[in-house]
Amino acid sequence: MTDDRPVDEIVLQHYDREHLPLRRYLKLTGVDDSTAQEIVQETFLRLHRHLHGEGDRTNLRAWCYRVAQNLARNEQASARQKRWAPLDEETLKEVLPSASVSAESQMLVREREQKLREAIVNLSAAERECLVLRAQGLKYREIATALDVSTSTAAENVQRALEKLKESV
Repeated sequence: MTDDRPVDEIVLQHYDREHLPLRRYLKLTGVDDSTAQEIVQETFLRLHRHLHGEGDRTNLRAWCYRVAQNLARNEQASARQKRWAPLDEETLKEVLPSASVSAESQMLVREREQKLREAIVNLSAAERECLVLRAQGLKYREIATALDVSTSTAAENVQRALEKLKESV
């Protein structure tokens, strides 16, 4: 089924639905906030050009994640950014449940968050990318398309990441 809506409408709909999850994905893979914002903007500019050039309109969600991931890798390899940013508190608060009220509960939650943060950092890049995309709600097929791997590889990376996180936390 082909989407015959105007290009601007399609891009705006995808932007409204995906810009925050896409930025969160980039931040969770280690991109700093300002670079993540730039990559998200560039991703949707490229989507606009892609669609105006009569590009394929199927699975645009995975297409956006793949473009963003490629831009992030290019940025990482560039001289402007030698290191990826560490996971910050704000990013983790967006994806982790909020802490209980008691001081003891808050301390336990902080300790668990620190263990989780360390465990995520210790995952391989492929495992981390697959896990974050899965946490963003992408299906294994969409993850495979976004990362240019087979569906089974995407599923295996998610499972390995989950096993490593269970062991660490």
